[in-house]
Amino acid sequence: MFEQLQQLTGASDPAVAARAEMALQIAEAYSRQELSESEYKELMLDLVRTDKLDEECSDLEAKTMLVTAVYAVAQVV
Repeated sequence: MFEQLQQLTGASDPAVAARAEMALQIAEAYSRQELSESEYKELMLDLVRTDKLDEECSDLEAKTMLVTAVYAVAQVV
């Protein structure tokens, strides 16, 4: 799933690309033990809250990939 997030950083939809980049940064901070597990999960899930995501993202396929990847990565811990 990290690979999908890396791919999405190049998405044509800027909101998807930005959120994918943020997800990777959050995962990196967690791996450096700068975040607790609960902080990590909450930050990751905040990235894909539907109301804001629906407003900002226009590419449905990329949005779906982002949500799937973020949920999967958030459960890895």
